[in-house]
Amino acid sequence: MEIVKSAKEKVDKTLTFAKKVLGMMMVWGLVFSLVTIGSLRVAFDYDDTLVFSSPAYAKAFKSGHQPFSPQFWETVNTSYDLESRKVLTNVMAWTLRLFGFKVTVLADRSSYGGQALRKEWRHLANQFVFVGDKGSKSATLAGGTYVLYFGDRDASILEGRKAKVLTLRVKRSPKSTNKEDYHPGTMRELVIPLTEY
Repeated sequence: MEIVKSAKEKVDKTLTFAKKVLGMMMVWGLVFSLVTIGSLRVAFDYDDTLVFSSPAYAKAFKSGHQPFSPQFWETVNTSYDLESRKVLTNVMAWTLRLFGFKVTVLADRSSYGGQALRKEWRHLANQFVFVGDKGSKSATLAGGTYVLYFGDRDASILEGRKAKVLTLRVKRSPKSTNKEDYHPGTMRELVIPLTEY
């Protein structure tokens, strides 16, 4: 009798677990379908949002090339191996990608030498835009079906709002050499905690 009761409890637990998994899969399928049908997009800034890129910039400044010249940008864009990916923002980006959102990466850089960087991010990003070549971020955001935008700079928050896209602030690494245009919370934006690492 005890064996039958134990087996019944195991079957009940297995069925309950299977129902929960099936329910989660149905929710995921519904969200994925709606997002895919609507071609909904999300965008992430690159520097200090998806990656800690100060080492790549440091290498370019030490290279002897005139700052912000084509050779300078080529050095920055080909030094992505020195950059470290920020954990939480990358997890958020991949999660949104798994839910069907198309991911765009916006880099405040010129595109010299940028093909390697685009190739490095091809699995996550449907589109990698060098905003230094294309004009403003707000024009890029307004030209698509963007619903979320993640950035670290004050200017990014303003550009997202100008494009009427919900914009969330990502914290910069305390080690970032870029100290300008960064005042989290002063624009009454949502600041995502633990995104500095």
